[in-house]
Amino acid sequence: MKVLSKRELRYRLRNLRRSLPTQEHQQLSKAIVENIRSLEPFKSARVILAFCPFDGEPDISPLLEEILREGKVLLIPKVEHDGMKLCKVRSLENLAPGSFCLLEPTQCEEVEPELVELALVPGVAFDLKGCRLGMGKGFYDRILGRIRGFKVGVAFSFQVFEKIPCDPWDQRMDAIATEETIIYRR
Repeated sequence: MKVLSKRELRYRLRNLRRSLPTQEHQQLSKAIVENIRSLEPFKSARVILAFCPFDGEPDISPLLEEILREGKVLLIPKVEHDGMKLCKVRSLENLAPGSFCLLEPTQCEEVEPELVELALVPGVAFDLKGCRLGMGKGFYDRILGRIRGFKVGVAFSFQVFEKIPCDPWDQRMDAIATEETIIYRR
């Protein structure tokens, strides 16, 4: 079988993700959230990087509320110019549409990536070796390279492949959480 280029994968998978019927998207997202909750790093981490879903990504917003309720530090990325910084969020009410219409913190108390104990990371595609294909701007790769904590790709099972194109600068995940299971990097 032909390995698709990064561009082809982005086009096909983003369209597939967007085409999920609302009810199916909600059911699959709920199962992904449950699988993330079962992870030991999720239970033990005190500083967690998460994301606000965008462009059909799995909806992990119930986890954001849970992280705050448990008194853990919730970090949400904020895109600025050609980079991304990690912002401590004290309330989900402090999120508003920012770059690319993504929900982002309105004010940013920046936290260094080295302090992240668990990173929940969106992506367009992942493979069994932990390679991640993002949207193509490299924002996450630049931050993930500095994170020493456990990195979990968050995706629907149709976004996970045996192998995807992976460049040396592409940061690898330790695991991938889907609606079916947790896949640990080979």
